[in-house]
Amino acid sequence: MGDKPDFAGHPAGLAIVTVAEGLQAAGVYGVQSLLILYMANFLFTPAEVASVGGFDLWRSIVERLFGPMSNQALATQTMGLYLGLFFLTPLLGGWLGDRLWGPRLTCILGAILASAGMAMVITPSLFLPGLLVCAFGAGALRCNLNAQTGHLYGRDDGRRDAAFAILAAGLNTGAFLGPLLIGALGEVVNWQWGFAAACTCMALAAITLLIGNGLMPADTPPSTRRAARLGPGDGKTIAALIAVMLLTSLFWLAQSQVWNVYALWGRDHLDRMVLGLEVPVTWLQAIDSLAPILAVPPVLALWRWQAARGREPKELGKIGIGMALMGVAFLWLAAGSGSAKTPFLWVVGFHLMLNTGWLYLVPTMNALFSRSAPVAVTGVMLGAVQFAVFLGSTMSGWLGRFYETMDAPAFWVMHACFPLAGAAVMWAARGRLGRVLRL
Repeated sequence: MGDKPDFAGHPAGLAIVTVAEGLQAAGVYGVQSLLILYMANFLFTPAEVASVGGFDLWRSIVERLFGPMSNQALATQTMGLYLGLFFLTPLLGGWLGDRLWGPRLTCILGAILASAGMAMVITPSLFLPGLLVCAFGAGALRCNLNAQTGHLYGRDDGRRDAAFAILAAGLNTGAFLGPLLIGALGEVVNWQWGFAAACTCMALAAITLLIGNGLMPADTPPSTRRAARLGPGDGKTIAALIAVMLLTSLFWLAQSQVWNVYALWGRDHLDRMVLGLEVPVTWLQAIDSLAPILAVPPVLALWRWQAARGREPKELGKIGIGMALMGVAFLWLAAGSGSAKTPFLWVVGFHLMLNTGWLYLVPTMNALFSRSAPVAVTGVMLGAVQFAVFLGSTMSGWLGRFYETMDAPAFWVMHACFPLAGAAVMWAARGRLGRVLRL
């Protein structure tokens, strides 16, 4: 444990994981902002599709599972499946960190593997397998960064929630700069240059982890990790955490569409002229990542004000509020998606509401799972947090096909219903779940 406060009142290792988180997020979200536009506007078009290695096989597999679809629908489904795999692989990464390699080594290997996948994406013939490699590497990296952050603190250390908020700020800083710089480079200048810049960011994340390796808590010996066993009552705790995870998949179903069809909506329906300049579509992802950074000070101030009066919501209450805010944000987007072009300031408001909900839910989920999960399966359970995103993003990829057949307001209202329903169930069940989790 790092008891000496060396970084903003926290162990020095928090600086390492925060910088690494920011760099990997710049690479991941830079690629993410480009992928749907790259596929829909360029790679999956009749003129280019022959250069995509394994495309015919891929199309036959996807259409066998989801039915016939247009090239644009195939692009949105591919994006949804990539996002789903990206957030499914942390389960494997968590197991590797818990049982085999330890979180420090798994982080470094994950960053190297993700860099290799991003390099493969640059070449059309390796595009599809490159997405697979990238998803596995980034999945191993992300959940073990969270595990290492948790290991910096005792299980009852009051700094834990703040540490995960700082880590989230690092993530969102990278997720803001990635689309802003890498996304614009790929969209406006050259697709391949954008992917190459993302690969460079991921390689720098690996270097940061190597340089700061000595500041992180030592991994327990492999024999000790493999010998760890669940104790009495751990089964109920795991079941309660899984229930929370499944409910939050409804939040991610809506959020994942911001990384997918929302870019096509911005291309088609948004007035992107600002001060005489046309805003690149990829910059919408940058706004989405800047919004939670702006929301952190007022939200933390609100929590401190509530805590001083004994009125701060507990973890499950915060998660329910986050889902409700997500639903309200999509109702706002639907209200602004009329026949005329949507004003740019309208989507700024959408991102502020949506990401205030993100701030209530995501750092709280990571802190809750890192504290409440049994020690023997901490990494796996932090991977389960990402499994919720897998469920949501896979379903959002399937729902993306309706963008071509529904009008925009109805499409976004449909997406608002899912997190609102999740919020209602969470508020109804929070007492019983809280007793199991000892909240």
